[in-house]
Amino acid sequence: MVKKILKKTTLLLLFGAFMQSCCLLMPRARTSEVTVNVTPSNASIYDYYGKLIGTDKTVIYWPCSSDKYATRTITIKAPGYRTQTQKITNYRYNYTKTYNLEKKVDTHVKVSVTPSNANIFFYGRNIGTGSCTLTYDEDDASNSYHEITCKAPYYYDKTVRVLKSDGYKKITLDRKPIKTIVTVPSDADIYINNNHVAQGSYDISFENTDRVQITLEKIGYETATYTLMKNDSRQTITYKLEEDEAYANSYGPGEAEVDFINKWLEIIPRKNMSEDDVWRRMIATIGNDEYFEQLDKTDKASGWIRTFPQIHSYTKSDVRVTLEIKPDYSTGDLRYKVRLLFEKRKKDSGEEGWKKYDRGLKKYLKLYDELINSVGENKL
Repeated sequence: MVKKILKKTTLLLLFGAFMQSCCLLMPRARTSEVTVNVTPSNASIYDYYGKLIGTDKTVIYWPCSSDKYATRTITIKAPGYRTQTQKITNYRYNYTKTYNLEKKVDTHVKVSVTPSNANIFFYGRNIGTGSCTLTYDEDDASNSYHEITCKAPYYYDKTVRVLKSDGYKKITLDRKPIKTIVTVPSDADIYINNNHVAQGSYDISFENTDRVQITLEKIGYETATYTLMKNDSRQTITYKLEEDEAYANSYGPGEAEVDFINKWLEIIPRKNMSEDDVWRRMIATIGNDEYFEQLDKTDKASGWIRTFPQIHSYTKSDVRVTLEIKPDYSTGDLRYKVRLLFEKRKKDSGEEGWKKYDRGLKKYLKLYDELINSVGENKL
């Protein structure tokens, strides 16, 4: 009887030793396994130490030496979902566990910016114009924030922190000290401090100055100069140019039948006329009250004639006209050079205001015809 007991005990010890040697010799041998299914399928599964062990349909094994009720802690994470931590028990048979992650409830903060054309930048990326929506994770603290930068033409840039707790955020940019000038007519040339900058309209910045000089020009209109102050309360200033009466009553180069403005033109006296006849006829033509009231210089011996300037007054300007006639012997025969000199000035600008005018008053166009018809053999 004792021998039987000893034999049975020996067999049990040998079997136990054999099983233990199996675990030692085959450490990957398993007695049970658990399959973990997760929704969403892109969720990641981590062990207790934070090591990634798989995703959906991951199988977890227990070695043969594990206790029947041994547990493992796993953590399941997925973007946009709430993290779950679960314990899995070794029941020494195969089974499946399914876990469904709950979606996070994110917080959205609406942002609006004035002016509405402002561009909104987040980490250097444009995320909207005039408005945008910022998203905060459910796990973010209520005082967490996103930092955005708003930019718009003629406004100062502004960088703002938008808190998760704001709910709604309104941002107003500060306008730079800019005024808009507009011209009538709409295509007038605009000069700022004597530099041409635009036609019709222009935005002026007063960041570095308290005043600017504005000069406006357009053919057919009186040139106007203004000083605009930074502290002027107007945001938009319209300047209306007045029509140039002198322009309306004159010809420019190429507009008349003869290009006579400020140029010396030649008169060839008719051969059957004496110098005295030519002289008298030119004096009679020039001395007509329609043109000049008084002659300044007449020298019959030299053939030189010059008139006093005839001034024509308009609302904003004056035009003066002077006639000169001089003899020319360069060809061997007596000829005459005739010139009408036109000058213009702004009203009340004094003698220093006179400047050469590149247009000729219409009433003087026929004077050339009359002089040539009176004494010349050439034709215009």
